[in-house]
Amino acid sequence: MSRSLPISPTLINVKANQKTVVGIVTYANSITLTPGTISVEIENNDITVHALTQDGALDLTGGEMDRMVTKFEGLSSA
Repeated sequence: MSRSLPISPTLINVKANQKTVVGIVTYANSITLTPGTISVEIENNDITVHALTQDGALDLTGGEMDRMVTKFEGLSSA
């Protein structure tokens, strides 16, 4: 371990657009399975995420994973 690791720990909230509890939990789990991120808390449809880098956090705000999980859930209009 080095003190000069290129990390910038960040906490963000992301909106889960899934309609079921299983869908929201699947989304939160998908976030946790992504290297460098972990879902810390789910409250209503908001997931608090800890990311090791700001770039990792910003990737979530694009919504691609949210859309994929919503489609998987079977409730997507796409």
